[in-house]
Amino acid sequence: MDELKIDNVNQLKWLLAVVACGLLFVYGFARKRQALAAFASAAVLGAIAPAISFPRQYAKAVLRLLAMTAIVLAMIGPRWGTYYEDAIQKRLDLMICLDVSRSMLAEDAGMSRLDRAKDDIKRLLDRLGGGSIGLIAFAGKADLVCPLTDDYEFYRMTLDDVGVHSAAMGGTNLAEAIKAAVKGFSGSANKQRAIIVMTDGEDTLGGKPEEDAKKARDLGMQVYTIGIGDSQRGSLIPVSKDGGKSYVVFDDQQVWSKMNPDQLLAIAMAGGGEYHPSGQVGANQRTLDWLYTDKLAQREERTTKEKRIARQYAQFAWPASAALVLLVIESLVRERREVAS
Repeated sequence: MDELKIDNVNQLKWLLAVVACGLLFVYGFARKRQALAAFASAAVLGAIAPAISFPRQYAKAVLRLLAMTAIVLAMIGPRWGTYYEDAIQKRLDLMICLDVSRSMLAEDAGMSRLDRAKDDIKRLLDRLGGGSIGLIAFAGKADLVCPLTDDYEFYRMTLDDVGVHSAAMGGTNLAEAIKAAVKGFSGSANKQRAIIVMTDGEDTLGGKPEEDAKKARDLGMQVYTIGIGDSQRGSLIPVSKDGGKSYVVFDDQQVWSKMNPDQLLAIAMAGGGEYHPSGQVGANQRTLDWLYTDKLAQREERTTKEKRIARQYAQFAWPASAALVLLVIESLVRERREVAS
């Protein structure tokens, strides 16, 4: 349990920015040397500009790059070092239905809709203390990618691996997601159970998710919906094409995707739960951890049996502190050497 764990592996993409800055530094120094060489020879330059110190300038650039790297390492949320919490076991099982259709790549939630949903789920994991949680990944079809478990580290790793590649069929089928969640609850009939559907609500396959939500409610499962994205203007759906970035096109027109709150509200009402938006600018935000704390936790049935929950310390402060120290040192290093008068 003491091995390194990462909360936000997607943040490693910022290392590309560090590499780009490094290349810019190399290019800048090369051009500067060429310009100086064209102006004067090394001997003459040493006489007329003795204070110029390329080693000091190189050192400052290296310190900046190291600080940027340390900041990225802090952003990914490293965890190591195991500690244990005593927790009373809770009889509340949660099944998260995560939409992994292509429309979830739209970037109108402060990040992609899929990344926003994953971020909400990770914050929820930090609040759970003994209940079980499962994960359904769905698009045109729904698959149980993580059965009910109280091993939150395993769940976190499974969640990191989920993406649009996890869908065996394109489109969005909310009804299939709810059916798969109900099926995933087999064996937990004596516990409180809730289904949480996290999606932009664009059901493209014409199912009847309200009917399936009502069936789940009749079986003692409440269905909650979290709408991810902007319901007003929406966003284009990005795709990778020929190594570059493009957008989904249909009938020679770029496709704009909007979150459908009406659909999600209808599902939640049929399922006896609630609908809340997440990541929508200007909306009354209700993130997943808020839903758990203010609504679902009240339904937990606590038993007298206690168990020890293994968790890992968040260690982002170490690289963040290292970045601060490096930037302070960089600010103290002068680009020019002292020259005796």
